[in-house]
Amino acid sequence: MMLFGVSSFGQGGGIWNFDWNMGFPMGDTKDFIGQPSFRGFSIEGRGFVTDQITVGGIGAWSVFYESIGWVTQEKENGKIYGYKRRYLNVMPLMVTGHYYFSQGQIQPYIGVGLGTYYIESRDFMGIYYTQGKEWHFGVAPEVGIIMPFGSSNTGVNINFKYNLAAKTKNQPSYSWLGINIGLSYIF
Repeated sequence: MMLFGVSSFGQGGGIWNFDWNMGFPMGDTKDFIGQPSFRGFSIEGRGFVTDQITVGGIGAWSVFYESIGWVTQEKENGKIYGYKRRYLNVMPLMVTGHYYFSQGQIQPYIGVGLGTYYIESRDFMGIYYTQGKEWHFGVAPEVGIIMPFGSSNTGVNINFKYNLAAKTKNQPSYSWLGINIGLSYIF
C-alpha cells in the first residue's frame, strides 16, 4: 500500500476515507443473523494513478448481532433451554480500485475491493456456544459519491457496497449490503 501511495503523489495526490459502516444482511448471512448492523467503521486510502483512477486499500470492522431470546432446542440426548444470541465479527482487508467520473464539486465514483474477510461467528445457547473462525476470499463492488465542503480538502463520502465473502470448507458464504457514510480528506 505504501508503494501505491508513493507512486500516486506524482499524479496529484489521493483520498483518505473514514467511514461509519452499516450492514444489511443478505443470503446465508440473513439466515444466521437477520438484524442490520450499525456497529462498523472503515479506514481507506486511495492514491491517484491517473486523473480518474485510484488504487488503494481498506481495513474495516463490523459487528452483526441478534438476540433470539429464550428458546428450547432439541439435541441428541434431550432438550436444552437457554437464552439464544448470535454474533458475527467481520474484518475485511482489501486492495481497492476506483474510477471517478468527474473531479468537480461533486465526485461520483464506482469501484471494487478484492481481498479477504476474517469472519468470526458465534452461536450462543445460554453459556455454551459454537464458534467459527475463518478467512474468506471476498469481493466488494461499490458505487459512491464524495461531496467536498466548499473549497476545502475535506468532504462527505457516501457509498453503497455489496460485500461477498466466499464459502470456505467449514463456513458458509456471507453477504450484506453496506451503506457507509463518513469524511474524506483529499490531498
